[in-house]
Amino acid sequence: MRNICFVLLVAILANIPSQAQTQTSTQPPQTARQALIEMLLSKSPDAFVKHLPKVASQVLIRKGDNPETSLVQKISTIGQQMTAQGHVETFDVGPTLLVSEQDEGKEKVKTEVIVERDNLNGENEEIEVSIHVYRDGRPEFLPVIPDVIFSMTQEKEVWRLAEVTLALHVPLTDPAYLKDVRKKEDESNENMASVRVSMIASAEASYLSRHPDRGYSCSLTDLFGKADTAGTQQAQEYAPTFAGDESAGYHFSLSGCEGNPASKFQVTAEPIESDAGMKAFCADESGTVRFDPKGKGNTCLSRGQVLSPTVVSSSAQEE
Repeated sequence: MRNICFVLLVAILANIPSQAQTQTSTQPPQTARQALIEMLLSKSPDAFVKHLPKVASQVLIRKGDNPETSLVQKISTIGQQMTAQGHVETFDVGPTLLVSEQDEGKEKVKTEVIVERDNLNGENEEIEVSIHVYRDGRPEFLPVIPDVIFSMTQEKEVWRLAEVTLALHVPLTDPAYLKDVRKKEDESNENMASVRVSMIASAEASYLSRHPDRGYSCSLTDLFGKADTAGTQQAQEYAPTFAGDESAGYHFSLSGCEGNPASKFQVTAEPIESDAGMKAFCADESGTVRFDPKGKGNTCLSRGQVLSPTVVSSSAQEE
């Protein structure tokens, strides 16, 4: 009896390593989600092509192609560029597909790709994701909310990307979204108004240098709207679109040009809608641009705060 038990024990112990080896050597098949991650973020240039449908590979890829001549190869390098610019973490399961973190100047930008839907139907699977951006920990407002649907299908046990659908949502019944839209537009208008006040002050200085006998002018048309008969007006100053007194939700006015020649001037930019909650901007012969947070031009002139140059965005300077 003891001999029989001993033989059985030896047999069991001898079989355990072979079973463990079999289990560790057998890798589970790749999921559609893992295939998608590999396709988009793998450092191997062949990973993207591996998960393309065969028909797409045959038509779109030719020998000798490079990222400059091939759209497929150009797209395949996007993931490599993303991983090179910052930290990227992916998740095979769970509500998050991808998290990317990188620095933009002094700001930390975090992008999350969230799985909204993952439907498997035999050899076909749809993975719907949404994109969320955070700047220094605060949600970044996006004028349109993007959703992407990746349609995957199996060809010879390999998941391949059959179709990509991009949906852009604009929730016009969402009060929070509408409030953010208005805030972004107001900030853009403020930037453009501050830049225009600075340009008017610069044009006044140029006008004075060309017409010392007249001094400053309180006419926007003199500054921007008509060519200089002496041929001395610089091209960037001759801009008839700047000769109007209203632009981007602001009313612009010039005053204080008394004397002959006029030795002073004042320019103000006030929100056309007094309850808009936007700043007022102003400047005088000193060239310093100031602002009043309550939107009052007179208050800006008397005790306005100096506007830091960093407040003005580069996009506003392209007006």
